[in-house]
Amino acid sequence: MQGLSLNTMVLNNSLFNYLLALLFLLIVYGVIKLFDRFILARMNLLIKKFSTSFAILLRKIIKKRAYPLLYILAIYLAVHQLSVVNRAARFINYILMILTVILTVLALLDLLVYSLKKYWQKRQQSYEQQKLLGATVFLIKTLVWIIAALFILDNLNIEITGLVTGLGIGGVAIAFAAQNILTDLFNYITIFFDKPFDIGDFIITGDYKGSIEHIGIKTTRIRSLSGEEIIISNTDLVNSRINNYKRMQKRRINFSFGLTYNTSLEKLKKVPQLVQEIITSLDKTEFDRAHFAEYASSSLLFQVVYYVTDSDYKLYMDIQEQINFALKEKFNQLGIEFAFPTQTIYLANQSEQILNQEVSTVENSRGEN
Repeated sequence: MQGLSLNTMVLNNSLFNYLLALLFLLIVYGVIKLFDRFILARMNLLIKKFSTSFAILLRKIIKKRAYPLLYILAIYLAVHQLSVVNRAARFINYILMILTVILTVLALLDLLVYSLKKYWQKRQQSYEQQKLLGATVFLIKTLVWIIAALFILDNLNIEITGLVTGLGIGGVAIAFAAQNILTDLFNYITIFFDKPFDIGDFIITGDYKGSIEHIGIKTTRIRSLSGEEIIISNTDLVNSRINNYKRMQKRRINFSFGLTYNTSLEKLKKVPQLVQEIITSLDKTEFDRAHFAEYASSSLLFQVVYYVTDSDYKLYMDIQEQINFALKEKFNQLGIEFAFPTQTIYLANQSEQILNQEVSTVENSRGEN
C-alpha cells in the first residue's frame, strides 16, 4: 500500500489543500483567543475609566460581531483553498455574504442606537421625547435593514429595479397622505436637535409671547402673560421668527427723563455724573452713558443707557425701580424738579390787546357820530 503524502488526492483535493484550509481556521481561532485573553480585558479596563456603558458596548460588538466576522473570513479563505463544485461554492459564498452583511449591520446599529440614547440622556426627557426616541430608532433600523436587503438581493443577481421603483412610488404615496403629520414630526425633530428654545424660556413669536410649558410632537404650548394657554403647531414655530429672552446674556436699557426749564446750568451739569453714580452703585449693572439730549417742548430731556447683566425681567424692573427712587431722592436734595407737560398762557398780553380793541371801537363810534 502506497504511503500518504501531501499530494494525495481526496475528493478532488490534495491533503496539502486540506491542511492549508485547516491552517486558516486555526490561525483565526488562535488570534481570537489571544486577543480575547490578553488584549480585550486590558482594553476593557482602559475604556471603563472613561465610559462603562461604552466599554460594555465595545465588548459586545467585538465578541458577538467582530469574532463571527473573522470566522466567516477564515471559512471563506479555507473554501477557496479547496476545489468545490461550482453550485456548492456559490451557495457557500452567498451564505457567507449574507452573514457578513447581517453582522456588519448589527454592529453599525449597535453604535448608532448607543449614540442616540447617549445624546437623549443629556437632555431632560419627557414622555413624548421617549416615544420619539423609540420611533426614531425604529425608523432608522427599518431604513438600514431595507438598504441591507436590497444590497443582498443585488449581490444574489436578483433584479431589484422594479422593487426599488415600487418602494419609491409607495413612499411618495404615503408621504402625500401623511404630509401634515410628517411635517410636524420633522419640525419637532428640528426643534429637539436645534434647540431654539427649552421649557421655561420666555419667547415672542409673531403676535404671541409667553413661557414655553410643553413641547409636543405636533404642537408647542405657551403660557401667555395674561394666563391663557397658547397652542402653536411646530411647523408654524419653525417657519417664524422667535425672540428668546431667556438666552439674552444682558439687557440693554434706554430710558429718559425731563427736568423743568428753570433748572440752572450748574445743576444740569451735575445730572449725568449723578445718574452714573446711582447706576454703578447697583449690582448686575453696567453704565453706558447719560446725556442732556435736547430741549423738548416742555422739558430739558436727558437720555440714559445702561445694561443689566441678567436676562430676568423682574430683576430689571427691580433695578429700574431703585434707580427711579434714587433719582427722586437726589433731585429733592438738590432742589431739581422733574418736568411734566405744561402750557403757559400770558393773560396780561391778551387782556391788553382786548382793551386796545375796545378803545379803538369806541373812538371809531364817536367819529361817526
